[in-house]
Amino acid sequence: MSPIRRRDARRGTAAVEFALVAPLLVLLAIGTAEMVVHLRTWFRLERTAAEVANVASQAETLAEADVNALFDAARMIAAPILAWSSGDGTAFTMISVVAGTANGGNRLCWTRSRGTVNGGNLVAGQGTLPNGFQVPAGQSVLVVEIVNRARPWSVGAASLFLGSAGPVRSYAILRPRLASLTNLDRPCP
Repeated sequence: MSPIRRRDARRGTAAVEFALVAPLLVLLAIGTAEMVVHLRTWFRLERTAAEVANVASQAETLAEADVNALFDAARMIAAPILAWSSGDGTAFTMISVVAGTANGGNRLCWTRSRGTVNGGNLVAGQGTLPNGFQVPAGQSVLVVEIVNRARPWSVGAASLFLGSAGPVRSYAILRPRLASLTNLDRPCP
């Protein structure tokens, strides 16, 4: 076999190997990019929920105007990620106060939301807290929950191969520092 034929055979082998590996490399790059977007969204919403809860927990009282200002703050802190959307169901933010009862349970004192809230298993919307968290009797906690329905693996057909994750859900639970905040515009039931 001549040296020229061997060189041509090697070139052909390299081209075939590249053709076999290239789709996997592209899929890996797309998956990595999608995961970065998902993690960035999650970190941003975690920070937003913590910041809004921190600001709200420092209030002596909260009125409707104060809560509306907290929603606006959530939108600014989370930008460019949506903290809440107008009617399209992409994202929502809930701000609630849950108080402890004398019999060891939790009760929802008040909740306000901005954006479309149509999902079950809400942290504050049902008056339940994650991981069986119980508020001590006579105390209250402020809960800020932000849900963004962004999903990783949305590019092309990647979800067929790698699966998908649910919406990004972040929340912060803080004790109010100056008051119980159990009243907004009506007494706690």
